[in-house]
Amino acid sequence: KEGGVIGNSINATWESVPLDVYSPQFDKIFCYYLSYSLSGEDGNDDSDDDGEDVLRLQPRTASYEPNKFVERTLLLAFGYLRQSLGKELFHSRFRQHGLNSNERVALAIKLRADNDFYSQINHLKQRGLDLTPQDVESLEPFLPCPKDSEGKVIVNKTGMGSSAALVTSIVGALLQFFGASSLPMIDGEMAETVGQENPEDGLRIAHNLAQICHCYAQGKVGSGFDVSSAVFGSHVYTRFSKGVINKFIEDVELRNETLKDGLSLAETDSSQLFELVTDADKKWDCTVQPIHLPEGLELLMADVCGGSESPSMARKILEWKKKNRETGFLSGYYWKDLKRCNKKIVSLLSDQYTKKPFCDGLVRDGPLIIASRTAEQWKKPMPSTWHEFDGSSWDVAMQLLDLRMAFLESRQNLKGMGTAAGVPVEPDSQTTLADATMKLPGVVAAGVPGAGGYDALFVIYVKGPPTNGGKSDQVRDDIGNLWRDLSNQDNSTVVCPLSVRAAGSGGLCASSLQW
Repeated sequence: KEGGVIGNSINATWESVPLDVYSPQFDKIFCYYLSYSLSGEDGNDDSDDDGEDVLRLQPRTASYEPNKFVERTLLLAFGYLRQSLGKELFHSRFRQHGLNSNERVALAIKLRADNDFYSQINHLKQRGLDLTPQDVESLEPFLPCPKDSEGKVIVNKTGMGSSAALVTSIVGALLQFFGASSLPMIDGEMAETVGQENPEDGLRIAHNLAQICHCYAQGKVGSGFDVSSAVFGSHVYTRFSKGVINKFIEDVELRNETLKDGLSLAETDSSQLFELVTDADKKWDCTVQPIHLPEGLELLMADVCGGSESPSMARKILEWKKKNRETGFLSGYYWKDLKRCNKKIVSLLSDQYTKKPFCDGLVRDGPLIIASRTAEQWKKPMPSTWHEFDGSSWDVAMQLLDLRMAFLESRQNLKGMGTAAGVPVEPDSQTTLADATMKLPGVVAAGVPGAGGYDALFVIYVKGPPTNGGKSDQVRDDIGNLWRDLSNQDNSTVVCPLSVRAAGSGGLCASSLQW
């Protein structure tokens, strides 16, 4: 260490590039040296032993704050890029951004997270704004996290999968920047790549690499759904078998457990990583079934601040399931019936709600007729001309009640399972909030998303007449007003809407967003 800077000495067969990762919303800069071997690959040079390092990521300053999700993603992403492009092309990708071939270059990455990943309640209060959808959407993008009196950043996540989105974004940005993979772009164009022609291949590569990075960063193979959603958008997902990547992660962890500063990859690690990501042996057995809400239905999410945290709820539920697998009827019943409900929801969205009479009827009668009535009123007789044909307002409303019932049954199973396991999957406070929301006109269903708990709520509703110049609609505004009023009545619970909406396809894509 010298002058507060650390890093291994690099000989003539290595190249070292300063790498800075800027995170303005967290008021942080992560400074590294990315060092890579210029020999021992492509079959042209056998001077590197397969067990020797070919890539290293080291902190550039003696005092630095480690971030596993950033560092481990960078290590594996660059390891894949070096193996995929080949050492010469990988090296030239850095050189081509210099003014001349001999100029030393550096790489800078800026991380920016959508406001919905973190609570915006403080920003709204500071601006004198209400906790309503319209005011939330009026906030400028990429707002920084607030700080306490000592200047420490306060991070209040909304549970939308920020770590998976971070990892996936870094992976996608590097694949696109270095030309190793082709990703869809917001404007519909494609970037020049090496050996790849279509975005489907690019998304598959990004998915596999991001899953490996995320599992390595969190130290286990989780559900995989957050990463998959970040890559593919809205879909039904079946995770890959743990054995697909477990051995590789264990090998890389073993290699790096004795290192004091930084991380490294060996030639064998890079080769195994490349084979895993490209799936030459067809080991990835995950499935992705695209799904989306039909035109006329919309999503609203809420950041709920109140109650208490209950960590590792999913783990506790799984432990309870394992313990009661052969001893209790209810444990098996809850799981089986929940699976039935989920299948019903998928069937409605992917089949029944794609039929032309339903879609036409929802678009035609949804805003003025269905959205102006509560679900209880949907059941009551309407004028005879409204229900004499498929796709009439009454017919559409009856089909929406099928979705409502499936979500209600799903909630009952989740709450019952949580009660039996002693885990607040749907706490009573969330039940009260969801039930109150479901009584509003136009609301199809409301409930607790993900693994459950106190911190979030979802709503699926029929879009009402447009408001705010088409940026919102009457039902969305009514839900926001209810949540605002409930928050004002009970200071212990604050419900703040998020700006996220249902995505038709969504997922990972490149943009021309400026630095």
